[in-house]
Amino acid sequence: MQPLKFLRSKNLIWVVAPLVVVVAIVWYLFLPVAEVAIVQRGTAFAAVYGTVRIEPTEVVPVRAQNAGFIRLADPFSAGRGAIGKTVEKGQLLATIADETTARQLKQARADLAAATERAALPLPSAELLKTAEDNLQRLEKLAALSNVPAVEYEKAKNEASRLRGAVENERIERDRNLGTLEDACKKLEAQMKNSEIRAPMDGILSNIQAIDGELVAEGNQLFTVSARKNYVRGEVNEEDVGEVKPGMKAILQLYAYRTQQFTARVSAVQPAADPETQRYTIVLDLENPPDNLMAGMTGEMNIITGTHEDVLLVPTRAILVDQAWIVKGGAVQRRTVKIGFRTLDFAEAISGISLGDRVVVTDQDKLRPGQIVRQRRLNIVAGNIK
Repeated sequence: MQPLKFLRSKNLIWVVAPLVVVVAIVWYLFLPVAEVAIVQRGTAFAAVYGTVRIEPTEVVPVRAQNAGFIRLADPFSAGRGAIGKTVEKGQLLATIADETTARQLKQARADLAAATERAALPLPSAELLKTAEDNLQRLEKLAALSNVPAVEYEKAKNEASRLRGAVENERIERDRNLGTLEDACKKLEAQMKNSEIRAPMDGILSNIQAIDGELVAEGNQLFTVSARKNYVRGEVNEEDVGEVKPGMKAILQLYAYRTQQFTARVSAVQPAADPETQRYTIVLDLENPPDNLMAGMTGEMNIITGTHEDVLLVPTRAILVDQAWIVKGGAVQRRTVKIGFRTLDFAEAISGISLGDRVVVTDQDKLRPGQIVRQRRLNIVAGNIK
């Protein structure tokens, strides 16, 4: 009878033990998961956060100098599809048809050509002057021989003098007329030249606001040409700008280059805030920019204002005001942490936590002190700034 009882107990153990294991596994699997990071040593940074935008060093609007129907040059006939094309200084972008000025210029050139031809002919009084001077020379010779009355000689002399004055007046009037026609042609040619829209500098066509064939008014903006060279324009809040000084190092993260960080230096702090956002503009020089850096790219920056070496670092997202949750012995505990330098990624822990502690970095609001949790370790490397 005893061996039978032992056998039944042994069988019961084999049945119960797996059930206990299954219950334990289910219980463990249903425990809340705490994502944790390890407190480690590294360099803490004090930084001013800001946003950045890549801007061209120079932007020039191109406006219409006269009214008329615009015709885009062949390389830019695609309209807005041509945005981004490279242009050279003086390159023709478009022409504005000014038919009235064109007709006036054609007539003015014809008038000038006719006047030039007439100017090549002898003046109207020139032949009469030549005859009068020949007659005066003949009378002078006769007067020397006392063979001509003095009255007749004086009359011939006065006539020659009158004709000289007439010829001079005709020459002055001819030259004045030619000058007037030449000035009129130059003025109309200048107006026609204004109808040619040309690139004001080497650069990139960054905007096209004209539509091929449309009527434009004088002063309308038609194109925008931007310099090929770019710079970094950052913006920081009013409460932070006092900490920023020229020469400070900045770490940039451009959204177009998610896996890369770039280093820059503050070159200038503009003295006036944007009246709408009350944010201050910071000009930065980017070190080793990528080859395909383009205007309009945006991102974030941290301007480094101080460093502390060999200190405890905790992920910033693990800190809620001055509180942090740590996992110890499988249960969560809340700690009050004194924070020093802080960036978006890491904060310096002066007191409250120790090297190697496991701090919870997500969903802290779902935890309570003493709660048993499963841990999922995140590999967050200290020392980088974003």
